[in-house]
Amino acid sequence: MNSNSKLTVLTITEYNLIGNKDPNGSYDRKTRENLYWIIEKLRSNTRTLSRLEHRVLEKFTNATFGALEQKNKKVKFEVARYRLSNKVKQTLKLVATTIGVLIVSGVLVYQFALGTQTQKKVDVAWYQSLNKVGLVSKEEVEQIREDLTLTSVELEETRQFNAELSMQIEQMILNNKVTENLKYILKQVYNNQRAAYVRSGQTMTLKYNKKDVASFNHKNPQLWYLLGIVESGVLRVYYNDEEIMEIESIFGRAGEETPVGEYEIKNKAYKPTWYKKETIDGKTRVRAIPFGHKDHEIGHWWMGMKRLGEPVPGSYGIHGVNAGKVNEFFKKNFDWRNGSAGCPNIQEWYLHFLAKMVPLGTRVNIVQKDKWVKKRDFIPPSSA
Repeated sequence: MNSNSKLTVLTITEYNLIGNKDPNGSYDRKTRENLYWIIEKLRSNTRTLSRLEHRVLEKFTNATFGALEQKNKKVKFEVARYRLSNKVKQTLKLVATTIGVLIVSGVLVYQFALGTQTQKKVDVAWYQSLNKVGLVSKEEVEQIREDLTLTSVELEETRQFNAELSMQIEQMILNNKVTENLKYILKQVYNNQRAAYVRSGQTMTLKYNKKDVASFNHKNPQLWYLLGIVESGVLRVYYNDEEIMEIESIFGRAGEETPVGEYEIKNKAYKPTWYKKETIDGKTRVRAIPFGHKDHEIGHWWMGMKRLGEPVPGSYGIHGVNAGKVNEFFKKNFDWRNGSAGCPNIQEWYLHFLAKMVPLGTRVNIVQKDKWVKKRDFIPPSSA
């Protein structure tokens, strides 16, 4: 029996592509995409598979293909080796063998005994000495001076910003203005080392500079309620029957509208894999894009939503946007053609807060229009 009669679902080309591959092997991006497509094709037609195709499916059911990273690592290694000339290596070996003890003691003094300004002077002196023996050019020494000055300015600006932010937050706490300024606070403290979410029993507290900013019950879904208003492009957050925040949100574009109705938060995932539906050469497939990949665009959190009542096709959840395309968020939100594929999208600092605070089971209501917007009074036409 020839190989053609043994295949009922795959083509000979597809079988030849996957037949000699390793389920845990590393391949380029295009090959991985083709292999995942072939596996999905087999899964979708299990009833009509031949014996040969069944064996292929069994072999690749739990396949985890890796990316070709060895080449990049090798290139980086060669570049690093090229930069580190023989002259520098010999000098480093000589220094290490003759004055190793002095270096260790000097490093300890440098790190723990010297002030910042003194450290900068030591850095410049060190590179000047390297310049004298021809290891560093005068231009490089001057560039190092500029870099150190720039770093000093940036550190001082950061210090001043943190000090001002601490004072602003403390003032908000004293004046009981945290709720009114919660959006501002969340944006400013996002990814700030001084900010932390601390859990104590059923209470989750946002702290900044070791001071309590805001505390909420993160276990009782009855206290929380989210309202998404498609026409207005906003998501309102309610806690204990009080609105604590209204944030901009991207909803589905034309043809992929966000289904209105009642949902509840069913799961949360940190650094989620994005399953992107793509159509290539007339074929629709789902590509798994891991967090950290350049094509990943749903942010650090996924808050899955379960539809209550009549189900709708597809999977929906509240998620973020590509952190490298923050400005694109507003373009998408105000240009309907560039909306989402149906999921509510919010910015990372707000999403991080919701993921930490909002419990599973929280109700989410997606509506088309805001019923609280007052209509303009009717003015009858003039009889004149």
